[in-house]
Amino acid sequence: MSRPLSRLATLVATMAVLLAGLLTATTAPASAKIWKVPAPNLSLDPLTHLTEFENRIVVQINKRRKKAGLKPVRYFNSCVDGFSERWARHLAETGEFVHRNQRKILRRCDLTWVGETLVRGTALTPASAVKAWMHSPEHRAVIMKPRANRAGVGVRLGGGQVYAVLNFGDFN
Repeated sequence: MSRPLSRLATLVATMAVLLAGLLTATTAPASAKIWKVPAPNLSLDPLTHLTEFENRIVVQINKRRKKAGLKPVRYFNSCVDGFSERWARHLAETGEFVHRNQRKILRRCDLTWVGETLVRGTALTPASAVKAWMHSPEHRAVIMKPRANRAGVGVRLGGGQVYAVLNFGDFN
């Protein structure tokens, strides 16, 4: 097996099964900050500038969504992003690789739907993370959900690996 295929196989093999999006009826929190997904800064190394890694993940996802005729996920939500950041840090610090209860995100961020994807790997890049997710039917379903309109992404380094957590959400 070639090195790139071996890396992809390793990424796919270590991906957790997604927790399906949960439904509830609420409104968006007044305190959550919303900001547009910035354009990538190609002068930055995403492995030393983890915010750039996170931005590039959403850019890659939006390319896939556009090809499928879906609207891009245009906005980060501070509440959703905070959950993603904290969970990525927890996974990198503990070495665990599990999803958390999505109901907590639904309640605290006042979402009507939420989906989560996880990936980790030693040679992970934004493009390879998205490629691995797209090769998993469960993760692809979250990324390609038409109602996804808010994002939260957390990326952390730990134990020689890159951990990435993506949460997509929906507000009415």
